[in-house]
Amino acid sequence: MDKKIFLISLLLIIAIAVTATYVVYNQSFLAEDQENYVPDDGDLTDQDISDEIDDFFISEGDEIEIGEMV
Repeated sequence: MDKKIFLISLLLIIAIAVTATYVVYNQSFLAEDQENYVPDDGDLTDQDISDEIDDFFISEGDEIEIGEMV
């Protein structure tokens, strides 16, 4: 019985270690992949912010049919 408890505890510790390593490894890559939207001179205008927001949405010239939305 003691061997089973030891084995289960060891497997649990290994699973936690692998999960923690995976999370730390992925967070470091996510931080590197993020783009810097602030210009080098540090000036960020309302127009720059508006342009970034507009890029996320569909332009007025694009057509979407109702069936595609669903």
